[in-house]
Amino acid sequence: MRGTDLNTIERPYDGCGKCLLGVRRLSRVKLATSSPERQRENVLTAAASVGAHIIGWADDWEVSGATDPVTRPSLGPWLRDERGPYDGLVAAAVDRLGRNVVDCLNTGYKMRDEKKMLVTYGHDGAWNLDDPADENRFTMEAWGAQMELRDPAQEP
Repeated sequence: MRGTDLNTIERPYDGCGKCLLGVRRLSRVKLATSSPERQRENVLTAAASVGAHIIGWADDWEVSGATDPVTRPSLGPWLRDERGPYDGLVAAAVDRLGRNVVDCLNTGYKMRDEKKMLVTYGHDGAWNLDDPADENRFTMEAWGAQMELRDPAQEP
């Protein structure tokens, strides 16, 4: 993100087609590896990588990844079309969307079916769930997140 002006990445909806909602979620805010600051940096980097900008943030702190994205306090209203227009979602990772394969796929397919972008840090470009390779990779990342959630050795 060197040389990128953050003021150009965070700005209001302008109808450009790349007005994305930044998605951040943590079960426990104290986790350093997925800290709010790190997630913010990753989301901004991912948005910049596709020439998009952030119109707002759906921050769900102290919300389990097992919570259906549609019912999350901050993300849910956007997914239910109760907020203003947006052109897609950008998250630090697939596991920030959810920790359940079905929930992640439902969110991904909603974006696809509504012709909205879905971007995550670490994936080149926007996800294309009509492409078998991208769909399989997205599904595998969602499956990995679900397995982490179900691992009894992991913190809840």
